[in-house]
Amino acid sequence: MRLFFKLSAVLFAAAILYLSLQPSSGMPGPLYADKVQHAVAYGSLTLFTALGWPKIRLVYVVIIAIAFGIGIEIAQGLGAQGRMMSVYDAIANGAGAGITAIIVRIFRK
Repeated sequence: MRLFFKLSAVLFAAAILYLSLQPSSGMPGPLYADKVQHAVAYGSLTLFTALGWPKIRLVYVVIIAIAFGIGIEIAQGLGAQGRMMSVYDAIANGAGAGITAIIVRIFRK
C-alpha cells in the first residue's frame, strides 16, 4: 500500500508542476476558487507523501510541500506564459499542506 501512496505522491507532484506551468486560460472563476484549488492540491500532495513515507516527520513533509509550491510560483514569475507569481497562491499551498498535516497527525494518534 505504501508503494501506491509513493507513486501517487510523485505523480501528483508531476501533475501539479505540469498544470502550474501551462499557459493560463485567463478565465476567471468564482471568488477564491483558485485558492481553494491550491489548498486542495497541496493538501493532497501532503497526504500522499505522509502516507507513502510515514517515517518522515510531518513537519518535513509540510516544508517540502511548501518549498515545492514556492519553487513553482517562482517559475511562474520567471516566464510561464500567462502566469504570474502570487504570494497568495503560496499561502494557500502552505495552508492546504498544514491543515492536512494536522488531520494526518490526529488520525495517527
